Amino acid sequence: MKTSSFSYPGIIDILQAHTPYVLATVLQTHGSTPQKAGSSALIGVNHLLAGTVGGGMTELKVIHLAQLALKSHLSDIFSFDLSGDITKGSESICGGGMTLLLDAAPELHLPVFMQLKKSLAERQKGVLMTLIDNANPEEIKISRHWYSKTNQPHLPDELRSKIEPLIAEMFEHPNDGSCKLIPLKELEINQDGLIFLESIIPRPSLFIAGAGHIGQTLAHLGKFLGFSVTVWDDRPEYATKSLIPDADFVLSGSFDSLHDQLQMGDDSYLVIVTHGHKCDAEVLRKVISSRLAYIGMIGSKAKVAQMKTSFLTNGWASPEQWERIYTPIGLDIGAQSVEDIAVSIAAQLVKVRNQKHIPQ
Repeated sequence: MKTSSFSYPGIIDILQAHTPYVLATVLQTHGSTPQKAGSSALIGVNHLLAGTVGGGMTELKVIHLAQLALKSHLSDIFSFDLSGDITKGSESICGGGMTLLLDAAPELHLPVFMQLKKSLAERQKGVLMTLIDNANPEEIKISRHWYSKTNQPHLPDELRSKIEPLIAEMFEHPNDGSCKLIPLKELEINQDGLIFLESIIPRPSLFIAGAGHIGQTLAHLGKFLGFSVTVWDDRPEYATKSLIPDADFVLSGSFDSLHDQLQMGDDSYLVIVTHGHKCDAEVLRKVISSRLAYIGMIGSKAKVAQMKTSFLTNGWASPEQWERIYTPIGLDIGAQSVEDIAVSIAAQLVKVRNQKHIPQ
């Protein structure tokens, strides 16, 4: 069975099927490991349904432990040593270690996952708090709470006063996938347990201007790579869901009339691949002063040079604004086919997205 990528909104439909599942989450790592804290996987009977906690022998062991949890209905915490020696036939030789939580009843947290999904749909960031009560190692208890701009769950006063400054710090410096694992005793709370905080932000938006062959192929890759994909074309016969099934939104009409509705911000990526140079220029003029994370435009070196001269001469852009444009677009991989070009653009999008989240 094909495994899908993991997201909390993405597992809601699966959990609503009323079939037993185990949610495995990497709480902590040290040294070199195949996955980092926050990586999660949803595991059913005999197989992985979504996500990964590392692959290879480590994941096989986690799947085996998940099968035991499915039978016992008991959650647990496990640690794995991956510092084996290949010369001694060790199976795990990454050099580090991982601590994982196996939640044997993730369906109990569906209301929280629904709150999380609603916030992300409204493009609100948030922090998912998992409270792990391990006072009784034989019966670990798990509760989850979702913090967002519009949702502050009720917690005991002592816990709230200790945890909210940490959550406020994560809100101040949001980075999808950043996590904190904190023993309650470190917060001077006199009970056994752990708090796991996960920073979760909306998927970055990929706007593709142009629903031709490259736009169609790039929409598929963008969705696969974790973007929220919107495709626009001024030709209604091209802007159809049947041609671009992977897009979250498919729009038509004049770009001028739609621009103010698109809510493109600093987590938005724009690719301009329309059906003509004039249309490319019209789109670029509307967005070149925006603070988007990425603006890329397809075109030969000759086309780009002429358009640059036109934009600077007419005062449509400053030299600094023009230098932000990725054009000719894509990483240089010697692309020839439509698929090659789309892959080169997708690779550039991933590069820019990852560099954006590297601490300065």
